[in-house]
Amino acid sequence: MFFYTHENREVFPVSLQELRPGLLNALRRGEIWCGIVLTMTYEMSGRLVQGLTGPFLIDQGIPLNTVGVFNGMGGVVAGLCGTVVGGIVVRKTGAKNGMYLIAICQAALLAVIFSSIKLQFLHISILFALFVCEAVLMAASFVASYSRLMAFTAPHQPGIDFTLFQSASAIAAASLGATGAFVAGRTGYETVFLISVVLSLAALCLILFVNSFQKKCL
Repeated sequence: MFFYTHENREVFPVSLQELRPGLLNALRRGEIWCGIVLTMTYEMSGRLVQGLTGPFLIDQGIPLNTVGVFNGMGGVVAGLCGTVVGGIVVRKTGAKNGMYLIAICQAALLAVIFSSIKLQFLHISILFALFVCEAVLMAASFVASYSRLMAFTAPHQPGIDFTLFQSASAIAAASLGATGAFVAGRTGYETVFLISVVLSLAALCLILFVNSFQKKCL
């Protein structure tokens, strides 16, 4: 940041009232609501099962210390790898196409995890590999979605706009995480992962819908 030179000095033709950052100014704009919908729908499937990795592995007889090391060190490595992968995908294909590509990969991976649970194909190494891949895709999806959301922020208040998107992400994480745990406790892990597959496919359709109306939002 110290060595960065800000070159974009474009002056935007807006009034003084519009230049004053404010929450109401953000909520009046259609692009903010498009971004909120995009944030929550894009994260639905991953958030639903994200908190179930540890409990699922423990229920499969894997020792608690092994699960702790996996979630700790494995989570850091997967997060870093996912960030790099997401950055490469966004750079090569653009944020919009990157979101599509990562969402398709995530839907396919969740379908594989569901099939493994359904068929009781639960070898430890396979489970670890699948959940690491899921963590990598989650991290990559954040890079793609946040890059995409930058297009929905206003030049004079990007902080407020992006805080709303982050708040929507937090609400999705809390509500879907609790829902996933509740459903898993009542009906089992298999049902939760099946729902996550359905949500991942629905998210693809909703992303297409939001992007098709981007010009109207903007």
